[in-house]
Amino acid sequence: MHKNELAENGYVVLKDIFTEGFLENARKLQERIVAYAEKDLEDVFSKYYLRHRPDQGVLYDLYQRHPEFRKMVSNEKILDVLEDVLGPNFYLYENSLIYKPKGKENGVPWHQDFISRPDEPVKYVVWMPLDDVSRENGTLQVIPGSHKQGFLSWHRVKGETHHDRVDTEYIEKNKDKIKYVEMNAGDVLVFNMLVLHGSDEVHTDRPRRVFRCSYQSMDEAVSTPRGAPMVMRGGTPEYLTVKHSHKFEGGSKKPLLIRMLNKIGRILADFG
Repeated sequence: MHKNELAENGYVVLKDIFTEGFLENARKLQERIVAYAEKDLEDVFSKYYLRHRPDQGVLYDLYQRHPEFRKMVSNEKILDVLEDVLGPNFYLYENSLIYKPKGKENGVPWHQDFISRPDEPVKYVVWMPLDDVSRENGTLQVIPGSHKQGFLSWHRVKGETHHDRVDTEYIEKNKDKIKYVEMNAGDVLVFNMLVLHGSDEVHTDRPRRVFRCSYQSMDEAVSTPRGAPMVMRGGTPEYLTVKHSHKFEGGSKKPLLIRMLNKIGRILADFG
């Protein structure tokens, strides 16, 4: 059922995945991480991951930094849904916790995730709110079925946090289809990265904290924007033998190039 809904609408909501007790601990940890990040101290993980940006409402790579979040990334009910669309061998591509800082420009323009990487395989995003999310506090808005259009035309606005934005033509033609995905804390949204989505700028005392992860099949090139791939399911030696049967060539330039690009990305992020 979920597979059909993902194929038709591009997204599906899973109900009651996490308990209130679990989420309350995650919320308290998030508050502590933000308080730490706002001190702008030396980050021992900055060689591997992006520095947190509390000014922009982003905490990066919590799966790797805080084991408490690993239970969310590897929840079996979520992984079952992902396996239906990604196959039995897939990994965590990247993860972050996003929230809307009060008094800041916290709206997110309409976009498709990873729109500047059209040569990479399609990814699925898991959006896990720690709080009840509604139109009032800036839940995600989507255009159902927009993933069927493939990559839409887009432009980049330099200097902005969310700089890659879809051109307005498709949005204007389909604005009557826009849906606000309202959920209770503990529900989970799974969506195809090509689903057109964004969120309104809001100024409310109601927090909107979301742990967001993306996953990719191992059937094609395996890479991550930072850190290392974290296999969620599969990846057995037998599978790897079939899918990646060419002989290793020592001194290959490709891994070195990827490492250099990742390093440059981290350096630029520090100056962002």
